[in-house]
Amino acid sequence: ERARDYLHKTGHFIVIGGIVSPVHDSYGKTGLVSSRHRLTMCQLAVQSSDWIRVDPWECYQDTWQTTCSVLEHHRDLMKRVTGCILSNVNTPSITPVIG
Repeated sequence: ERARDYLHKTGHFIVIGGIVSPVHDSYGKTGLVSSRHRLTMCQLAVQSSDWIRVDPWECYQDTWQTTCSVLEHHRDLMKRVTGCILSNVNTPSITPVIG
């Protein structure tokens, strides 16, 4: 909530949503609770939010995914849902851009 408020206050961003993406069980962190439990905890944590959602995609993959591939998944999902693309300073576009 505080991060969204801060970004709005800068006047440079309009936050349209937040995503919690729990990591796959094979990430390898010692003591990591199973993804099934982490998904449930995350869903409970955001159930009262009207702008944050939990995406289980990362947990459901065959193995741990790199941060880049997870971000690409969310970028592609956002593009499909909104018809927009995330801004990328290296790739100018005439498509509506979400900053």
